[in-house]
Amino acid sequence: MDEQINENPRPVNPRRRKRSRMQIFKEVYLPVIIAGAAVLMILIFIIGSIVRGVQKNKAEKEASIASSIALEEEQARLTAESEKLLEQAQQLFTEYDYQGAVDVLNSFSGDMSQYPVIPEAIAQYEAAMDSLVAWNDPGQVTNLSFQMLMADPEQSFAHSDYGSAFNKNYVTTAEFGRILEELHRNGYVLVSMKDLYTATTAGDGTVTYAANTLYLPEGKKPLLLTQTNVNYNIYIVDGDGDKLPDKDGAGFACRLVLDDDGSVTCQRIDRDGQTVTGDFDLVPILDNFVEANPDFSYKGAKAVLALTGYNGLFGYRTNSGAEEDFGLDAYNEAVAQAIKVAGALRDSGYELACYTYENVPYGEFSASMLETDLNQWLTECLPILGQVDTMVYAQQSDITNTEVYSGDKFTALQNAGFRYYLGFSQDGTPWSIIGADYIRHGRILVSGSNMAHNSQWFAGLFDTEYVLDRELRGTIPA
Repeated sequence: MDEQINENPRPVNPRRRKRSRMQIFKEVYLPVIIAGAAVLMILIFIIGSIVRGVQKNKAEKEASIASSIALEEEQARLTAESEKLLEQAQQLFTEYDYQGAVDVLNSFSGDMSQYPVIPEAIAQYEAAMDSLVAWNDPGQVTNLSFQMLMADPEQSFAHSDYGSAFNKNYVTTAEFGRILEELHRNGYVLVSMKDLYTATTAGDGTVTYAANTLYLPEGKKPLLLTQTNVNYNIYIVDGDGDKLPDKDGAGFACRLVLDDDGSVTCQRIDRDGQTVTGDFDLVPILDNFVEANPDFSYKGAKAVLALTGYNGLFGYRTNSGAEEDFGLDAYNEAVAQAIKVAGALRDSGYELACYTYENVPYGEFSASMLETDLNQWLTECLPILGQVDTMVYAQQSDITNTEVYSGDKFTALQNAGFRYYLGFSQDGTPWSIIGADYIRHGRILVSGSNMAHNSQWFAGLFDTEYVLDRELRGTIPA
């Protein structure tokens, strides 16, 4: 038997070599690490996508909320603006400033189509303008003139020296209130001198005047008011001779003061010697009436207040000699308070005027006497009152009986800056004269005597029998 021979004999294996750590790492651990890293990256990507999605959703939600808040805030702002403009426009409309009301509404910053009440109001105001009646004859406009009002008429009429004069020439606060009621009921509307006349300045600086056209609703009639001697002079408020207000005065207010809101009111000393504040003269009574009845005033017009200077202004002793009488500190405080009152009056719609310095008749004065009195007024009063262009003649005295102004007296008044001159109506008839560079207008004195004995002067304005307190007055001097 032949012996078999292995044709592929298995070599004898040498001793196997031991693997290195690197080889083991590459073969065993590296694949695991790579796989784990891949899984981790996938997880990071997935988590990142989820986070980014959440953040995006959150950002979009926050943006949506912010947009909604901004929209709500803008809508709230526009709603508040529309309400404010509508209120302002209604006030202007009530005061007969129709174009002003339209202009205010047209200033709305939003889309009017989203606030239809605005174009509706504009249409209403524009329609009202089409029905207005033109007034262009200032000579037909009455100017009712008052002196200081008696706050305590019983005390006034009982005054030993001036009781009869007060009964004849003055009006009580209650009577004045009834006059306002009657004027309002009869369709009268307060206007200013500047509403009745228009001034045009040429290229060379020359100013000319003409009648202005005033537009009011049918049935409404323009009216001027004037109060003279708004000084609360010493003889009216001082009963014991110390030049200070006291309980023994003549029953009038003693000064104009500002209340906590900055409005002008009155102060007086009552019979018990108490200092009280209230509606004791024309200004606060008129202000309160206009506030309650805004249609009684055209564009906020109130009255002309004419002042002398010899006892100071508005009840404050700002006149020459006051510093010596009361001391420098008291004088400076009086000036400061008078300045505040003057500013508040102007802001409230009043026009301030000169009533001469000494309450004197310029018609009986020479030109030099007039200039002396006028210069003292300009020196003491003008710095406190500010610019004044209206002269109200005292003592029913004009500088001339002729229609045209000229001469040294007129030149002195013009040089002092006066352009409006309020004279007197001797028969209760309104009148007006338009000069080349000035205006003259008549005023009618409302007094106890005129209401009692010239009641026809006030026909159509107010019922004198309703106004007069005859029981309190008794016999009224003629």
